[in-house]
Amino acid sequence: MSISDIFSTVLLDHYHHPRQHGEMEDADISMDGANPLCGDEIQLHVKAEGNEVKDISFTGTSCAICTASTSMFCEKAVGSSFEDLDKLRETVHDMLHGDDLTKEDRYRLGDALALEGVSKLPVRVKCALLVYETWALIAEKLK
Repeated sequence: MSISDIFSTVLLDHYHHPRQHGEMEDADISMDGANPLCGDEIQLHVKAEGNEVKDISFTGTSCAICTASTSMFCEKAVGSSFEDLDKLRETVHDMLHGDDLTKEDRYRLGDALALEGVSKLPVRVKCALLVYETWALIAEKLK
């Protein structure tokens, strides 16, 4: 099994079994994100305390890349500080735009490293970044 097969397996697992998927009735904030090029539409629902995400979930309809990316982000977000999630967002952005990653960056990404191959599909980069763009809007409102 090659490394790309492993990454594909991780991506497909998050697509078929998305983490943190579902409504959150008592969210502190919910925000819609959309990618009209692909038809992706997600809603992030966040409970925060201070500068930390206590709980997060998502709903919506999106392609496999967007769903997997959103699942990966939400799984990592629970218990994370806004600062850590901003660093994660920057690292994913850099990776998807072809920048070299340090060993620390690769560790920070966790499952999101499985999205690395998306950088070779420029039209799909927006699919993978939609959750991070939506998160940035939420974080700005919560700060």
